[in-house]
Amino acid sequence: MTQFQNLVELFEFGVKTYRNPKLLNYKSAEGVWKSLSADEVARRVKNIALGLYSLGIRFGDKVALLSESRPEWTMTDLGILSLGAIDVPIYTTQSLPQVEFIITNSESKLIFISTKQLYERILPVLEKLGFTDKVITFEKEPPAPGVMTLEQLESIGEKLNNENPSLYDELKSKVKPDDLATIIYTSGTTGEPKGVMLTHSNLISNATTCASLFSWNADKEVALTYLPLSHIFERMIIYLYLYIGIQIWYAESIDKLADNLIEVKPTVMTTVPRFLEKAEERMLAQVQKMSSLKRKLFNWAMDIARQFDPEKKFPLSYRIKHKIADILVYKKLRERFGGRFRFIVSGGAALRPDLARIFTAAGIPVLQGYGLTETSPVISVNRLERNRIGSVGPVIPGVAVKIAEDGEIWVDGPNVMKGYYKNEEATQRAFYCTWFKTGDIGYIDKDGFLFITDRKKDLIKTSGGKFIAPQLIENLLSSSVYVDKAVVIGEGRKFASALIFPNFEALKQFAQENNITYSNNSELLNHPKVQELYQKIVDEINSKLAHWETIKKFAVIDGVLTIDEDYLTPTLKVKRRNVEARYRDLIDSFYKE
Repeated sequence: MTQFQNLVELFEFGVKTYRNPKLLNYKSAEGVWKSLSADEVARRVKNIALGLYSLGIRFGDKVALLSESRPEWTMTDLGILSLGAIDVPIYTTQSLPQVEFIITNSESKLIFISTKQLYERILPVLEKLGFTDKVITFEKEPPAPGVMTLEQLESIGEKLNNENPSLYDELKSKVKPDDLATIIYTSGTTGEPKGVMLTHSNLISNATTCASLFSWNADKEVALTYLPLSHIFERMIIYLYLYIGIQIWYAESIDKLADNLIEVKPTVMTTVPRFLEKAEERMLAQVQKMSSLKRKLFNWAMDIARQFDPEKKFPLSYRIKHKIADILVYKKLRERFGGRFRFIVSGGAALRPDLARIFTAAGIPVLQGYGLTETSPVISVNRLERNRIGSVGPVIPGVAVKIAEDGEIWVDGPNVMKGYYKNEEATQRAFYCTWFKTGDIGYIDKDGFLFITDRKKDLIKTSGGKFIAPQLIENLLSSSVYVDKAVVIGEGRKFASALIFPNFEALKQFAQENNITYSNNSELLNHPKVQELYQKIVDEINSKLAHWETIKKFAVIDGVLTIDEDYLTPTLKVKRRNVEARYRDLIDSFYKE
């Protein structure tokens, strides 16, 4: 495997080796897909780097980056890294206090803000910090006087390159593997964000190792990207794509993703489980409009898919049924996903096993992986030839995992962070010698597949002194098509209870099939047949649990958990404390005598 000094060398290797004429692709304001060649991208990265150098950005300086995913994000990131500067990504959904904390804590010298809308949203923070003249926008027109455009920055850089053609190579040659590349602030489900310090070698090791686990054809491969580049998962994946020189297509938005899949026809993509859940919900919504016969056919095909196991050799009778289901149902599902997928990698949260089976049975293999921001991120991932549904796959080469006495997963390897920025206490707590303590509970089976069962800090201790793993129970509840999210409660209480947030699309199909009439969601949830449905779901889960773990009381909530209302992190993990505070009175009512 080629050794790279820094991430810019990894990028340039892909440029020079493959010369992809359509390296970065995006949809213009006019609604037309446009392409940037590998050479064009490399030229613009150089101009951005030298433009920043002209503005006084030097080795070790921090530069904040607030933008949705788009080619400019990637080019700006590489431009910053070329100088040995450190980029500090900020989610577009982060609150103003979080944005202020990140800019201040990181000591950023400049901030890139993609759009006028985002600029205006965080303007109070910029004014408070005296940052209004330290902004560069990706748009053609600046949102306010004193704001520079990316085009202007590149023009300054191009001028400097003409005056000093060797400067860019001199600057990037000084960037070494152990130098910091980025500080990524983890939002977390509790407390102040922590700045994870990742080096060039951390990210290079993860990108090149993960690339080696799959076969690639640079001429034919098409990657669609839609996850935020502020998150380490998609960020590392972009470096992987650049390294292997394949086409990268930036989705317009999450709302346009279904259209973009059909337009782009990708062969590979990374996702979080929520996207697959949404795809399932859309299918169920369409099934509601079908004739009774077609609904029965669809449900039969889904039953076949839910029995699928990529590790199992099925009898002829199943294979015949699967083939019929493929012709009548699965083929249409593949077409909605563009019809060319080789595989999808899912990470960021637990993937429902039945969803993995459905998509894999339908000819779109879904491979679940696992990692954290602190591990750059991938620790383990399933492969096409080794896919154990329910697991997060075998540990990747070069990375070591051990299970501590209390079941916590510890990790060591070239992908493990340097520490938390300006937070030595948190860094010390996170490590035992060189082992990073993930905070996740899990086990490795006899074949080397890693399984995650819970978060250590989420373990609930009842007033009777018994420990309950809420995530395990929540995942079991969420495995029902009628449950979107579930939150288990019980810390310091006599027993476990649960808040269940329904999947309304599936529930409406259930209502149609059972001739239930209703005028609103609340009326639907209060219908006896619906209450009976959720009681059966809970009873079935309880039958798999120890007595002290069982859900004694629960409520089905007329509502959804969203990032905007601060009930989910940007990576869609439940902010347990916030949800419990919102439903405190309801929860208290569970425990009244």
